[in-house]
Amino acid sequence: MPATPIDTVPISVDAHFARFGDKSYAIDKINSVEVRRHKPHSRFPVFLFAFLTMTFLLPFLTTLFTKPGDAPVIGLFALLFAALTVWADRRSKIIDYQLFLMTSSSEAQAFFSRDRDAVTHLRTAIEQAMSAWGHN
Repeated sequence: MPATPIDTVPISVDAHFARFGDKSYAIDKINSVEVRRHKPHSRFPVFLFAFLTMTFLLPFLTTLFTKPGDAPVIGLFALLFAALTVWADRRSKIIDYQLFLMTSSSEAQAFFSRDRDAVTHLRTAIEQAMSAWGHN
């Protein structure tokens, strides 16, 4: 990702520049600021691991009554895939908030963070600096 996470670089906004680590953007060149939501992880692993859980859970229940000696191994696999399903589900709900700065010629992703309030606060600070320059 070309942007920088908010937690790893010094960020400042003043009347003339928005600074993100080594990168600076002139406030008077920014036309608009946008916050976008991005989910970096797919839900596909959730469905895959849930399918594999059921693939081992049904034979586990059957084997529990017919061949009790084989049940622990099959049950262990079902438990493993159930845990992976929960992990993948939690991971798929992660949201990155990305701050984009638009100029007349391009747009740039300035940074991203999982902290929505921090991104919103920074957007507001840039918009206030833009207002001082007469932008709307």
